[in-house]
Amino acid sequence: MSKIRSDRRWKNDKERRALKAEYDREYRRKNREILKAKKAAYFKKTYDPKKAAIERRKRMPYHIEYCRRPEYKKKKQIYDHNRMHGRYKGEWIQVALILDDLQKEIRRQMPDRFERYKQTGRKQWNPLTQLKRRIARGINSNQSIGI
Repeated sequence: MSKIRSDRRWKNDKERRALKAEYDREYRRKNREILKAKKAAYFKKTYDPKKAAIERRKRMPYHIEYCRRPEYKKKKQIYDHNRMHGRYKGEWIQVALILDDLQKEIRRQMPDRFERYKQTGRKQWNPLTQLKRRIARGINSNQSIGI
């Protein structure tokens, strides 16, 4: 033991740090399970859910800003795309990607229901509105609605 100590004593800081790092790596490799159990016990003993929630809330605005960045959105879009189409294999993945792009384009170009009604001059169908119109026109409304 004294030989090792005497060897370390005459080494510079850089060499000592390298020896210590090597020793620590070896120690962690040998005692992985013990260290893991100790860390778990310490976490269980010291974890406070209320404090953790407060800390998460403090960091949330930064996370939201990060999620709004264009490079994150692009990365997320690629990730979601791959995840969604991961169940298709081989030649079917190309078909699924083309179909997905086609559906997105259709949704983008197609107006919503109310816009289509406005374009055609049609009003949204409402049973009470239709009943009022029939009564105003003098049509027997009891037969058509089933009242």
